[in-house]
Amino acid sequence: MKYHLIFTLDYELFGNGSGCIDKCLIDPTAKCQSLLEQAGAPLTVFVETLELANFAALEREPIRSQNHGIAAQLKLLLENGHKLELHLHPQWMRAQEKTSGWQLDYEKWRIGDLSDTEITECVNRGLSFLSRFKTQENMTSPVFRAGGWAMQPSDKVLKELYQAGIRIDSTVAPGAYNPSKGDWYDFRRTPSLPFWRISDNICQQNEHGGMIEVPIATEHIGRKAHLQALREYKSGQEFPPGCAGSYAGPNSILQGLKGKFAKLANVGTAMLDFSTLPSWALIDLTERYMSRFVGFENTIPIVAIGHNKNFSRQSEENLTGYLDWANNCPDLTYSTYETWLKTTTIDI
Repeated sequence: MKYHLIFTLDYELFGNGSGCIDKCLIDPTAKCQSLLEQAGAPLTVFVETLELANFAALEREPIRSQNHGIAAQLKLLLENGHKLELHLHPQWMRAQEKTSGWQLDYEKWRIGDLSDTEITECVNRGLSFLSRFKTQENMTSPVFRAGGWAMQPSDKVLKELYQAGIRIDSTVAPGAYNPSKGDWYDFRRTPSLPFWRISDNICQQNEHGGMIEVPIATEHIGRKAHLQALREYKSGQEFPPGCAGSYAGPNSILQGLKGKFAKLANVGTAMLDFSTLPSWALIDLTERYMSRFVGFENTIPIVAIGHNKNFSRQSEENLTGYLDWANNCPDLTYSTYETWLKTTTIDI
């Protein structure tokens, strides 16, 4: 198959620590897993390891979760052939639980702004948490995605990831832009490629780089279509049943408005987000992406992204419709980063 559709899920609560573990994390992830398994598709779960390590350190998970718990869910995902990969939100590095909720360090929101020592600590702690679940059979080279897409400047982060044995980053969403000071990212200038080699800059191709950027599939679907998709999303349930939380983060009110205006200006370009886009938009975006790279010499990864805290009943319906279409697309196969890489001529 020429096109490898990779479903990825950022496994986390809200950025400020709010949200119920059962209703915002475990339940929607289980539903997403079930739908994909029925279609024969693996799920790549980007585990927010610093956050979950804090839960585990308190040994409070059985109290906070009424169901089978986070650890059991992650083990079940691996047992069923899904993948666990590294995802980091550095504001959890020195987290403390207070009676009013989690106290996080918003000055550490962006991994790209951390010192060398802090980046090393984040990566090592994250990989250590993942190692609790991975056996020798599934101990493959991990893939990385930065929390909040906030990885720039990326030179120090890429250096540490490479030293830790990570060879694939999947943070970039070409064309996306957020100028807010607290959580900025700028992917407006990237190669027009389905993947590219990198060394010290995730947005710049380096033919001699030792790592690969496999971007989130992002496509221009037109302002009218994107606005219609946003209206449909806003008209339904934004969160899973029983889930509530806050998107409060490191920005002032003014910086937050700056980010919202930038997103409005960029309407028309969308990520392949199966937790927020209607099925017709997912299909349209994928078909455009496939057409753009139809002549590319290697097999093509198509990375879809979702978030458990946004995987609502509406998302379930949209994903079901999208999977029905994908099952009947002859050039498309469900895949993982590892499986896709084995079909290419890339040596890393």
